[in-house]
Amino acid sequence: MARDRSALVGRERELTLLCGLLAADAGSLVVLRGPSGIGRSALQEEVGRALRGRGVRVLPVRFGAGRGERGADDTYGIGPLVGSVRERFEEFADAQLADALQPVARLSQTPGGDARGWAPSMVGELGALFERIGLRGRTALLADDAHLVAEPAPLLAAARRCGWPVLVTCEQGTEHSPGAVELFTAADRVITLGPLADADAEALVRRTVGARLDEAVPDALRTALGPLFTHPGTLLSTLADLRERGRLTAFRGRLCLRAPAEPIALPDSHPLLRRAASHGPLAPWLVSSVAVWDGISVDDLPLLAETIGADLAACGRTLDRLIEAGVLVADVAGRVNCRCPALAAAAVRRTKVFWGAGLHASIAERLLARQRGGGGVDPVALADHIARGGAAVDLGEDMTGRLLDLAAATAGEEPERAALLCAAALHRLPPTAPEHATALTTLLTLVVRTGQYALLGDVLSGYPDPDGPQVPDGPQVPAAVPAPLAELRLAATLVAVHTGEPPAEPALRSLLDEELPGGGRIGFAQWWFGRQLSAGGRAEERPEGRAPIHWPGVPGLISSDEMEILSAALYGDAEVCEGAWRRAGRPAPSPELDALHDAAAVLDIATVTRVVLGDRYRVPETGPLGVYQRVVRSHRDADWSQAMSAVRELELSGHTDTLVHHAARLFAADICAARGEFRQAAEWLAAAAPAPRLAALRAWARIGLFSRMGQDRRAVRQARKFCRHLHRAGLRVGMDLLLMRAVGIAVYVKDHDSAAYLLEQTEQLHRVGGRTLMTESVHLARGLVRPDIVHARVATGLARDRGDKAALLDSCLVVARFAEDPRPWLREAHEVATQCGASVLLERIRAVTRERGVPAPRARGRRGPAAGTEAAIVELIGAGMTNRQIAQRLGISEKTVEHYLTRLFARTGCRSRVELAAASLGGRLPAP
Repeated sequence: MARDRSALVGRERELTLLCGLLAADAGSLVVLRGPSGIGRSALQEEVGRALRGRGVRVLPVRFGAGRGERGADDTYGIGPLVGSVRERFEEFADAQLADALQPVARLSQTPGGDARGWAPSMVGELGALFERIGLRGRTALLADDAHLVAEPAPLLAAARRCGWPVLVTCEQGTEHSPGAVELFTAADRVITLGPLADADAEALVRRTVGARLDEAVPDALRTALGPLFTHPGTLLSTLADLRERGRLTAFRGRLCLRAPAEPIALPDSHPLLRRAASHGPLAPWLVSSVAVWDGISVDDLPLLAETIGADLAACGRTLDRLIEAGVLVADVAGRVNCRCPALAAAAVRRTKVFWGAGLHASIAERLLARQRGGGGVDPVALADHIARGGAAVDLGEDMTGRLLDLAAATAGEEPERAALLCAAALHRLPPTAPEHATALTTLLTLVVRTGQYALLGDVLSGYPDPDGPQVPDGPQVPAAVPAPLAELRLAATLVAVHTGEPPAEPALRSLLDEELPGGGRIGFAQWWFGRQLSAGGRAEERPEGRAPIHWPGVPGLISSDEMEILSAALYGDAEVCEGAWRRAGRPAPSPELDALHDAAAVLDIATVTRVVLGDRYRVPETGPLGVYQRVVRSHRDADWSQAMSAVRELELSGHTDTLVHHAARLFAADICAARGEFRQAAEWLAAAAPAPRLAALRAWARIGLFSRMGQDRRAVRQARKFCRHLHRAGLRVGMDLLLMRAVGIAVYVKDHDSAAYLLEQTEQLHRVGGRTLMTESVHLARGLVRPDIVHARVATGLARDRGDKAALLDSCLVVARFAEDPRPWLREAHEVATQCGASVLLERIRAVTRERGVPAPRARGRRGPAAGTEAAIVELIGAGMTNRQIAQRLGISEKTVEHYLTRLFARTGCRSRVELAAASLGGRLPAP
């Protein structure tokens, strides 16, 4: 079966070299070697296609296909040769070929091929067969997997003596077997096939998938496969395995990775796993143990051997063989790890016995038994295994106290380890224990600092304890909340927002449902998840109270002032937030306060918390808050492909819908609208729930969709309507975004009355103490409405300082309509629109260019004549250069190279760079 030709991506140089060697010399013998799965066979097949294009007939022989008609006894590989010739009788079109083949077939079936007189007869008959086939034209022999045959040299030498060019592949590492030594000695050229360039490996992923691939998939594969990412066989087999297991799924027009936080594992058939199994039954256990242990040292080996019940010497020998085979790797310090994370995940999945905490629990029990017997035990190692072993390890009170002491001692330099130790202690402390409250506060501090919120969720799984603190009945919580209860509420809230899943325990869920002091009329759960948790269903929608909800602070973790800043920012009260900011002794105005307001406007809770808590806070990259933070940042950076990838990651992570899920859908709607994907934009907009906290952001996305669709006047009417509604409801958070966009649209369509009204609304929003604060939105509104280029320059300068390219794009487009010299504004708008792929806005830029009568903005890096550039690119591909190298050689951008390649593929029908190179060699490329 022919292999996927996409595996030839990045092999253009080797293809050109091999074709040249085989076409130049009659009787040449070229050996192509490389590790298993590196793409030897695929490259050999492509060489065959290229030779056929030059008029050379090809006889392929796969030594691994059935291992010959005589099975494992086929010492010389005659059986596959006979089978291949029989399959091609019609192709060779020679009636006398059967007469030459019959003696070879008869000898190949003779038992005891090494009997006296057999070998000379076989050599003679092989020569006659190759001579017969060669009479009708030049023929090449392509022999695959020669390492599977004990003595491949006689067969290959017979073809070579008849003037056949021979290309033979074999696995790297088999060169020292007796048959291979003879082959390598006779070879005219030995070529070693190495890994791909990283860019070519990513191109291989995208071409193999055959669909619009989500941007996050290549990065996830790169992380999981490590050095094997540039290994074509591993890359293709892992992709196929992900498809088979349902991990690659189509979602809104893209192929995405489902449950991206789950590890990617090598397929069960991968050569590394087979190689591990070939070293005996102990080897898979060792690989699995190294994976679960996250690497072992030589000193750990005795304990590991005792735990898995194996002989220490046997473990040492097997470990050495696994390192020699490349399954495991040892660093300079002697620590042994799996070759890549995907191998570790596959090893654990295959054995299953030590999945999760089982191995650590077994080791911890043995260390505890040794300690109780008076033996010497490393206390740090023991504590680590106890912490990773979970609640299954039985401890006494003295060991629990030691865990807490060790957590306190390591909190400064190793907070991640300290959090594990503290969590292990809390698993064993009843809520009535005097140390419990202090331990919980310590764990909260460590979790907030390290981002290990799933660890906090595991600890909360034990609540409520029958003897622990009882949650007050009724909807109201007393104003003075006891400290342990305040800590539990904060812990439950942190778990809910950072993992996307509320606590499973009814008592903790009810804490999130209760109305908090300070004037709020709904509980946190309904605000965040859109439903009451304790009721088990969706509650009736109730409007948010205008007064902010004040959460109590937790001593030692977060002060009451900091909690007031956070709650006011999240619930959208800018005045209360700024007042709390000043009471906390922080300077106002300040860049930090501006960043806080900007993040709060789009519900970027991670950034808000980071501004308030500083280095005490860390957001996990894979949780809802971290992913949503990437959505917001990528949208502002005009990296909209990454923003959409992050939105899809949120949708496919399996989390319960939260407020940031709906906010992310609004950003997705805005991006799709700017790209002209109006149907998708409408679908994203409809999928976002009408939460009061997102009212302004939703209106911002909706009027953006109307404007991109060419319904600018409708967008302005809707903006005025939204402003009146939001003003009456007291929902001012995010109004700046809405007003800046609305003013720009009104000015663009020359609706002066609406523009003046929206300017008034903007100034009113920022009027304090009888004067208007000169914010970015006020500067922009005045600059566009009056018009005033000074205000416009100030506003766009502030947007540049914030790094908000998306806002800058809209502003520059409008300013260009009245600026004395529109060219700089149009150039900047064009660059940003090109970067983010905003096709609708690019069309508007062209319209303004025609309106102002100025030259159209051009992308940097002017192209030369198309025909010459295409020819140069094809020539450099044949020389084995990557897109980046070609771009540097020709003085153009890498994206321009990709553009030319897309045109070449479409015009020539070629599907890969390899086919382009081969077609060029054969003179089959049509003129541009």
